[in-house]
This record gives sequence, structure tokens and C-alpha cells, in this order.
Amino acid sequence: MEVLIAISLLFLFTVVPVKVGANILKIEGATLGVCFIGVLLSIVANVLATAFIGEGFFPSVVALLITGFFFSVLFKTNTVTGFVLATISVGVQLGLAMAAVGLGFAFLG
Repeated sequence: MEVLIAISLLFLFTVVPVKVGANILKIEGATLGVCFIGVLLSIVANVLATAFIGEGFFPSVVALLITGFFFSVLFKTNTVTGFVLATISVGVQLGLAMAAVGLGFAFLG
């Protein structure tokens, strides 16, 4: 049961933000499967940027740019739209994380 909860939370914090961003930008053909592949490509971009550049703020920006390129190819949009989708998905992930932390502190008190 714990594994199912962990997988569900991982899905919520990774795939759903890409789907929300695609819906905001009105990208057609953005199914959950395509969004999942986008998340996998985003992980590859992050690993490559960290491996070749190192850790810190600059590799994160490079990974975001590479993710934008991957998203533009995957969702068949232009590069700017792919970059905006990557940025929106990161913003939604941060918002979900802040909400989870806020709810966690509310339940502890």
C-alpha cells in the first residue's frame, strides 16, 4: 500500500504539472502518457546538465533550456512554447510542494 501511495504522489508532483502547463498553453495531444515521457526527458536533461556542468543554479537553467527543447519536439510546438511549458511545470511543482508543506504544518499543529 505504501508503494502505491508513493507512486501516486510521485505522479502527482511530476506528471500532473506538465499536464496542467500543457492545458494552460492549449497544446493538443498532451495526454498523460506523453506528459510522462516529457518528465522522463526532463530527468535526462537534468542528469546531463549536472554530469557535464556540476551542481548549482547554472546547471538548473541549462537543464530547463534543454527540457524546453525536448518539450518542443515532444509536443510538436515551437521552442519558446516548449520553454514556457517547462517553466510553467516547474512553477506548478513548486506550488504543489508549498501547498503540501503548508498542509503538513497545518496538520501537525
